Parts: sequence; structure tokens; C-alpha cells
Amino acid sequence: MSVLNWIFGLLLLGVMLSILYDILFRPWKLIRESIKDLEKQLKHLDGRFAKLHAFIITPWLKGDVEMTRAFVSQKLALRRAELELFEKLRR
Repeated sequence: MSVLNWIFGLLLLGVMLSILYDILFRPWKLIRESIKDLEKQLKHLDGRFAKLHAFIITPWLKGDVEMTRAFVSQKLALRRAELELFEKLRR
């Protein structure tokens, strides 16, 4: 049983170090992923179950699709500006 615990512990340590490496040395990768996620959210807000997706994305707006779309659009603009800043800093 202790061998399995060691293996599990090493796997967990590897995952934590990988996440820490991404946060410290490749933050633009995480920002690109969040931009893709926000674009998917905007795409879902145009679909058939837009009110449900709006409630899932921003429950405090109680399913208001237009306000959720504005919120996600503003968040997307901030992420793009942040990515642009990281691109300038990388050079």
C-alpha cells in the first residue's frame, strides 16, 4: 500500500510542478486558453439555450442574456489586452 501512496504522491507533485511552471514561466498560455473559453461562452449565448447558459456563466445576473454577453465581452477584451501586454514583454 505504501508503494501506491508514493506513486500517487509523485504524480501529484508532478502535476503541481507543471501547473506552477505554467503560472510562473508561461502565463500567456493560460491567457490564450481563457480567451478560447470566453469565445465559447459567447458562442453559447447565441444558441438555443442562451438563458440557461447565461445563468450558468453568471448566476448573479439571473439568466439575463444581454448583460451576460456584455460581461463576457468585457472580460474577453481585458484578456486580449493582457495577452498583448505579455507578447510585448516577451520580446
